[in-house]
Amino acid sequence: MEEQQATNPRFSRRAALLGAVAAPAAGALGSLAFAEGAGAAPPTGTVRVYWLRPTDVPYDQRYPDGIANVMRETQRYYRQELGVTFRLNDPVVEVVAGEHDAAWYENTPNGGEEYWWVVFNMQQELMRRLGLNAPDRRWINIGEISAEKEGVSGGGGGGGWAILSGHDADGAAGLGGDMNRWYGGMVHEMGHALGLPDSSFTDGTPMSASFYSYPNCHFNTQQKNGIRNGPYGSFLS
Repeated sequence: MEEQQATNPRFSRRAALLGAVAAPAAGALGSLAFAEGAGAAPPTGTVRVYWLRPTDVPYDQRYPDGIANVMRETQRYYRQELGVTFRLNDPVVEVVAGEHDAAWYENTPNGGEEYWWVVFNMQQELMRRLGLNAPDRRWINIGEISAEKEGVSGGGGGGGWAILSGHDADGAAGLGGDMNRWYGGMVHEMGHALGLPDSSFTDGTPMSASFYSYPNCHFNTQQKNGIRNGPYGSFLS
């Protein structure tokens, strides 16, 4: 899988696995409407999850609820595979009212290749408004945005981040078919956030295209050790 460096951390790109999949948008159980100067940040050592809603995208509770469900299933899967897992916050999803309409996120150049524009624009806004870093040793950060240029926009993960565009948000919200596709996708991206590379071939692990067969995919011993001994291994308990 190709990696690309912009002003953001190094990300493993999902283009080769996801192709030009385009779906509708996502959500989470328990949500927090974000405003500048809102309450204190959640505890460190946790996974923070954001749904960024552009100004022209109406609020839809299916997105925060659905994204939270995907994160809980991912949390369950990691415990099943590793015996330990990451911690989510309450609420699971922080709903962020975006500063721009969807077309701005889709069409404002950022990071060279157009594939990255939507998610890099989202990530940089989250970093600026929430005081986040990349990488950020306080939290693992998962960002989803309801914006996507069909057949162009994508996402990826690395350096304690996963940044995902509209089809992942739609899938989590129940608008993209079989939920196992979206569970497997988040397991894959969380693996990148925790420091794992892509597998070089379809090998039955979620770090390859085998994540499409979720839940019939499993980490191998090398991947388990890579997570436990990686930069965010201490986040797992």
